[in-house]
Amino acid sequence: ADTLTNRSQLQTSPIVVDGVLFGVSPVTKIFALDAATGERRWEFDPFVHGAEVRRGGTSRGVTFWSNGDDRRLFASGGSKLFALDADTGIPIETFGQGGVIDLHDGLDAGREVSDLFVISNTPGVIYEDLLILPTRHAESSPAAPGNIRAFDVKTGDIVWVFHTIPHPGEFGHDT
Repeated sequence: ADTLTNRSQLQTSPIVVDGVLFGVSPVTKIFALDAATGERRWEFDPFVHGAEVRRGGTSRGVTFWSNGDDRRLFASGGSKLFALDADTGIPIETFGQGGVIDLHDGLDAGREVSDLFVISNTPGVIYEDLLILPTRHAESSPAAPGNIRAFDVKTGDIVWVFHTIPHPGEFGHDT
């Protein structure tokens, strides 16, 4: 089977915002439809934009944020997180590196993690101007740390990190 067209399964929970249905297809294409007619407004393929097929493609949905005319949709493909203009599906250039960040970046592991399995197939949640994002990791060694991170929705910068295994000096490290 062609790995570019047969790489996932349907697990998404679409959302509707102002009459537009946003979701993720079984082949992990992010899309916007007119919620009343089903007419496609746009489609974005993260694997054409740098996501790696070998990192998996299942996605459970998208996250929406807005402030006035600035309307953003956040979705992942493989180990990449994308910020898309919710009206056009075009990556937002000011977020991360041209609209994308690598989820390996900023894991604060104290070791090399760039080739380890890290994806975010569960959509994040918005709190004010933060996207709080869970990640999924390998369940065997070596595994990347399971940090929960909050990203600035405008820049993609990491604002805070919660270490699920506390670091020295953090509450619970001594247990």
